[in-house]
Amino acid sequence: MQNLFLALTLLLPLRAEQPNILMILADDMGYGDLGCYGSLQIETPVLDKLAAKGIRCTDGYVCANVCAPSRAGLLTGRHPQRFGFEHNLNKAFPTLPERLGIPVDQKTIADHLKKAGYRTSLIGKWHVGDSVPGMLPNARGFDYFFGMRSGSHNYFPKPDKNHLFRNNEPIRKIDHPYLTDWFTHEAIAQMTSGKDPFFCFLSYNTPHTPMQAKEEDLARFAHLKGKRRQTYAAMQWSMDQNIGKILDHLREHKLLENTLIVFYSDNGGSVTASHACNAPLRGMKGSFLEGGIRVPFIFHWPKGLPSGTTFVHPFTSLDLLPTFGAAAGKQLPPRITKKGKKKIVNHDGRNLLPFLRGEVEKPPHEALYWRMTMRGAAIREGDWKLLINVHTPPALYNLAEDISEKKNLYHEMPDKVANLWLKLNQWQEALEDTPHWQEDPYWQGYNRKLYTHTYWLTQPKKDEEYNGVKK
Repeated sequence: MQNLFLALTLLLPLRAEQPNILMILADDMGYGDLGCYGSLQIETPVLDKLAAKGIRCTDGYVCANVCAPSRAGLLTGRHPQRFGFEHNLNKAFPTLPERLGIPVDQKTIADHLKKAGYRTSLIGKWHVGDSVPGMLPNARGFDYFFGMRSGSHNYFPKPDKNHLFRNNEPIRKIDHPYLTDWFTHEAIAQMTSGKDPFFCFLSYNTPHTPMQAKEEDLARFAHLKGKRRQTYAAMQWSMDQNIGKILDHLREHKLLENTLIVFYSDNGGSVTASHACNAPLRGMKGSFLEGGIRVPFIFHWPKGLPSGTTFVHPFTSLDLLPTFGAAAGKQLPPRITKKGKKKIVNHDGRNLLPFLRGEVEKPPHEALYWRMTMRGAAIREGDWKLLINVHTPPALYNLAEDISEKKNLYHEMPDKVANLWLKLNQWQEALEDTPHWQEDPYWQGYNRKLYTHTYWLTQPKKDEEYNGVKK
């Protein structure tokens, strides 16, 4: 009997060692503001090396063009429109508090990974709802939270002037004077070689406004003309160096080889607010132009992914939930379930691992979709993109030939337009909910300007003055 049991055991598949998972999110970072994405002004040696030893993605997208809905989507793996989260949070909008954020019945990445045996932590920016206790991080699958519940914060917090929390307790003692350093310190404390693997969501607010940097970092970029661009470069440098400290920690504790690291930004760079650079992409945060939704994406996992490769197929931040689930050996709920006559899409993403490994050569998605009511919508299918903006005429672009979206082919290709518009309409018709709130009317005028700016479409030279938009 013992020999039979041993024989049966040997026939069972061995469970692979679960990787640690580290998701690092920058805030409003420009597509062109990493050295490995072409920057001539911004120094990011740590991230450049991470990309060189990992996978650099050229066509990685987020699911929304502003912070809060983008984060709601990446956390749930669902288009945020499916649960009414289309706009940035607006507490002045007349709605019930329990509707102003990710609904409490939505499961997050942390919920799924916690069930798979992971220690879960969120460090940094939350910004997906704090109106009711059930929306706070500790109620959404995170064992540990340190950071701010809102969308921005002073980088030099004071004991009596901050809105930071450790779990649900407000902070009254400042341990590190600069917030990027403090977030890094807290994240490292969560990345120990404990019994269970960790999932750490390090949600930097760098380089979101307010534009504030340490004096020693500003001095490094004193040659740059323009205080705002200089500060932006210093903030990027600080984040890059802090990520270096994390990698050193993982290496020292022999955790780096089996840690799946993903680095990206929550949306495109805020060109006018921070002088971010999205070149060669046109547009910026808030727009459905490429500069608003295409972001740098880096994957690094020595034990599980190739080294030194470039991934060119379009994918989305919604893919991270099934990708992390596959890496962790976690069986997710069925992608689609039925509730009466209605179909419910439980997650919109695809497991990227076989695509990143080159085991599957076709793109992960037939099409990608975006929408913000009263702002516009877009669809990308292959190299073709249809953009419907409420303030300017609709546009059709061939991104393979026109990455900067300068040549509108809308009137030249009516059949292509009709086909894409039909698919965009069908996607919108299948959404399960309508917006739970809307943004302030001010943003309508702001949205129009996003499409009328003349953007820099080439990288500014090392000493060239750069203010974001050309008049």
